[in-house]
Amino acid sequence: MGMVAVASAKGSPGVTTAALLFAALWPRPSVMVECDPSGGDVALRMPGIDGEPLDPNPGLLNLVAAGRKSLYPELVSQHVEQIVGGLDVVTGMTAPEQASGLGQWGQLGLLFAHLPGTDTVVDLGRIGAETPQNALLASASAVVMLVDTVPSSVVHLRERLRKVSDTLGGAAGAPIYVVVVAPPKRSRTVNEIRDAIERSATPVAAVHHLATDETGAGFFLGQVVGNPARTQLVRSAQPIVDELAARTMGAFRPVEQSSPEVAS
Repeated sequence: MGMVAVASAKGSPGVTTAALLFAALWPRPSVMVECDPSGGDVALRMPGIDGEPLDPNPGLLNLVAAGRKSLYPELVSQHVEQIVGGLDVVTGMTAPEQASGLGQWGQLGLLFAHLPGTDTVVDLGRIGAETPQNALLASASAVVMLVDTVPSSVVHLRERLRKVSDTLGGAAGAPIYVVVVAPPKRSRTVNEIRDAIERSATPVAAVHHLATDETGAGFFLGQVVGNPARTQLVRSAQPIVDELAARTMGAFRPVEQSSPEVAS
């Protein structure tokens, strides 16, 4: 159906955690896919639905290898694993060296944007001027850029937003959302960042505050303790997911009668 891309411009503000969180809260069927060429870590930190370690073998690299002649939707279901809580995931590469032979980034974007009956939340990690996963942005129904409150990170984000907007076709393209990852009591700082971004020339759909808290983040680090729905992280994420789902529904393409193949 459609694809939401989650990324950052600098540092590690928690892109993987946010992508897992958004997919877990998504109101429609969803799958989270790790497409960070610097290496994924879901298989390393999250247990499977049975409590056992995930098997990294069914992941993205094997999906691409299986679809070397053509990438088609059934490949995704064949390479999905379920983590604790029941979320479907396609695990990423375990080392940056593995990304060198993966040349189908653009085709992967088309594949993930056309899964019948399923929306995809894709973890792109940190994106820069020449990072290969940028090719997936062209197929995104929405892009979420994460940033922390460090001033240099905000400056890098403003510059990267211009490039991402150009890739998406400016105001006529897919909406861009900024999510500021900060402690709950830093709302004033978040408002200052929101004002700075909104004063820039880059069209941004909204700027949101994702509250950090150790208990909530711990659930997405494999530390399953208590009820994540009661944590500040999840409570602050719910309205973000609600807006993303509502604003991007019209951009998601209807399910095809037959499964389209994407040439590799």
